Amino acid sequence: MRYSLGLWQGVALYVGAVLGTGILVLPAIAAETAGPASVLAWLALVLLSIPLALTYAALSRDRPDAAGFSGAIERAFGPQWGAAAGWIFLAQTPTGYVIAALIAGEYAASITGGGREVRFALGGGLVAFAFLLNAAGLRVSTRAQLLSVGAIAAIMILVAGPALGRTDRSAFLPFAPHGGTAVGLAALQLFWAFVGWEAITPLAADFRNPRDISRASLIAVMIVGVLYISLAIATVGTGAYGAGSRIGAPLISMAAGTFGPAAVLVVGLAGFVLSFAPVNAYVAGIGRLVCALGRRRHLPAWLGVDSGSGTPLRALGVTGALVAVAASVSYVKGWGIADLLPLSTSSFIATYVLSMAAAVRLLRPPLRHAAAISLAACIVVLVFAGPLLVWIAGIAACSLGYQRFVARRSGAVHRSPDKVSP
Repeated sequence: MRYSLGLWQGVALYVGAVLGTGILVLPAIAAETAGPASVLAWLALVLLSIPLALTYAALSRDRPDAAGFSGAIERAFGPQWGAAAGWIFLAQTPTGYVIAALIAGEYAASITGGGREVRFALGGGLVAFAFLLNAAGLRVSTRAQLLSVGAIAAIMILVAGPALGRTDRSAFLPFAPHGGTAVGLAALQLFWAFVGWEAITPLAADFRNPRDISRASLIAVMIVGVLYISLAIATVGTGAYGAGSRIGAPLISMAAGTFGPAAVLVVGLAGFVLSFAPVNAYVAGIGRLVCALGRRRHLPAWLGVDSGSGTPLRALGVTGALVAVAASVSYVKGWGIADLLPLSTSSFIATYVLSMAAAVRLLRPPLRHAAAISLAACIVVLVFAGPLLVWIAGIAACSLGYQRFVARRSGAVHRSPDKVSP
């Protein structure tokens, strides 16, 4: 085996897995939900990322294989719950793609001056192009993904840095205009920006030094934390949200305030173009996951069939159809990013809950304690999903029921020769 990853390559992959284009609009959404107190939600999730990242690093270091977090859940609770975790994770896919499309569309609309029709059309076109590219068997390289993330980080620093110097203390008063519960709701929305700590677990075997996995995760938490908290403070302090925002996305509003109107075009175009790399990776990853679950009979077996070149065409086709339905419903209902975020983030958090519960069973102290802290914190955030807990429970029940159906059907097939008369 070729061990190709060092410490700083691991840091780059971790940051690349977590830092996405969602950060370009989420600070404003959270601020509209909880006011200046949304900064507390950011801080809480950054602190939660420390035990989360360490726990996933420990799981991958102890058992470095391609199964990732689902493998840990299977080892702890059995294959049925590993399958349920896959179903719950996939439950966020239709709305997740719509969110990604609307984030890209937000930046495109800032250039064209269009409304929600433009956001849906251009953002949807970008997602559709990613599906077509993957269906054709084309891939965006890992280096391109990391360059995209680096560009996003650079934009954040260039825009948020000067904006921090223009913050107004009065913008933080009243601090919690919508009450403490709103902070929990903001944390539920913001979880979208913290998904990714589990994404590197399948690459654990590629690290030259296993200890670098934990080191890389901690350094990545610090980098992401500084970027996120800085942008959150700048968004609130400059009033770049809600009625206080002169132009759509917060980063564009701050860029215009710092560099002038010309920055609207530059940041808007960059935000739209840079949205493609993470969306394309998202499409590729979900396609492979659906195909893998089909091969393992955790989903209908025909979804596990790929083309001769290895492209999961059936998985991409079904996923694309579900995304089209979700986008159509969202457009008709008038739903935006803030409305859709809880649907996706609740699935992510539920997957994290299962992962941390597995870690509590599999790891030894003191890492077991870190997993227990993460488990408790994730459950607290998940509670704010409210009625969506029924949705998550329903997905898990459907998955477990499907596994039993497949097992009974398989048993009947194996027993059928015994029932044939001589």
